[in-house]
Amino acid sequence: MEYLAFGCQLLVALVFAVSVASKLRGDRREFVESTRKLLGALLPSGRASTAAARIVAPVVVAAEAAVVVLLIPAPSVALALAGLLLAAFGVAIALALRRGVAAPCRCFGGSARLSGWHLVRNALLLGAVAAGLTLDPGPFGAAEAAGLAVTAGAALAAAVVVIRLEELGELFGPRLS
Repeated sequence: MEYLAFGCQLLVALVFAVSVASKLRGDRREFVESTRKLLGALLPSGRASTAAARIVAPVVVAAEAAVVVLLIPAPSVALALAGLLLAAFGVAIALALRRGVAAPCRCFGGSARLSGWHLVRNALLLGAVAAGLTLDPGPFGAAEAAGLAVTAGAALAAAVVVIRLEELGELFGPRLS
């Protein structure tokens, strides 16, 4: 079980780290604009100000970075924060899709627009968070290095799939608009 917990923690850390790096490397104005559109999907009026998005966007990046940083000293706290973020993102995405808001996703460099594949990705990550929280064995001192290395490789492969899920889904899966 400790290997599965480690794999879940590493998967979450890798996905959040790539998301943070993509947002920091990308066009800040585009990220603020997509944040504004998603905030608008959450509001009954459907409108959100750019000023609010300018506040929320860096808070989102900081919270995602905190997940990555906290996974080593406090994995349960980091996973709980990741779960809260993923739930909030899921609600925003679902409402945006339901209301027909054409907001691009800027999590991993940007996609043309949100789709159901973004909800699938969040659900998979929430599953990893839940497994990581449920199976948390504490320090991995008793684990064998070879087992951790194999688990890290599997987590890396899973992270690549999760990060590129909407592209893979659009290519090989059903259309989830």
